[in-house]
Amino acid sequence: MPAFPQLATGASALYPVTRRNVTRTVVNTLGDGSTVVLADPDAAMREWELQASGLTLNEWAAIDTLFQTVAGRFGTFTFLDPFGNLLLRSEEFGDPAWNSSPLIQLTPGVSDPLGTTRATQVVNAGSAAGAVTQTLAVPGNFRYTLSVWAKTTSVSNVTLSATTSGGSATRSIALTSQWRRVLLDVDLGLNTESVVFGVGLDVGAIVDLFGMQVEAQIGASDYKKTESNGGVYAQARFAEDELTVTAKGTDLFNVTVRIVGS
Repeated sequence: MPAFPQLATGASALYPVTRRNVTRTVVNTLGDGSTVVLADPDAAMREWELQASGLTLNEWAAIDTLFQTVAGRFGTFTFLDPFGNLLLRSEEFGDPAWNSSPLIQLTPGVSDPLGTTRATQVVNAGSAAGAVTQTLAVPGNFRYTLSVWAKTTSVSNVTLSATTSGGSATRSIALTSQWRRVLLDVDLGLNTESVVFGVGLDVGAIVDLFGMQVEAQIGASDYKKTESNGGVYAQARFAEDELTVTAKGTDLFNVTVRIVGS
């Protein structure tokens, strides 16, 4: 599946970026004149407008190549929301969206750094290192940042990881009893179509985790909680059948790109 390209700097988009949610309501008028009003969740869409100013020739060419490949509005591509957390169920590590090693024990309802009880205690009761991971259908040659809040009630480390076919990035971090948001910069540089992001625990480790996030950019932004929808839009389309580009120089281009995803 083709994907909307990332900028050469590793940024997900040039700002300003506008995101708009579009919903539809179905109104059924009955014979007696009364009406029944229902939401139509299958028609919900999200729209983005990227005002990309100052693109290099290579950056503009990558967008134009994708536009030609999918024939404008006709074909679909993967778009990674510049505002979004790419993960599903970012606080529910026991949800089927996540994969845990066999002897990883999860206890939700633990106090979190935001003053609520949405964190999860994770215990590795096995005789080998274990992990909690989620696989995303995203390009392996993009830059990403993986982040999560973590602390321990014992002497434990966590290992943040991003793995794809042919390569991986890892970082082992010593924890304390205080909440800390830990980060992993990911630059795998491989032409693959999925990446596994996760947190690994040593044998016997006891760690509290909260709010895991993956972003298609360098550096972490404010945490965004996700539920059944993450920031990966596998059926995105261009909103128009033409792109208008303004050349400001031999290596300087401005273009406004509109994208819709459901």
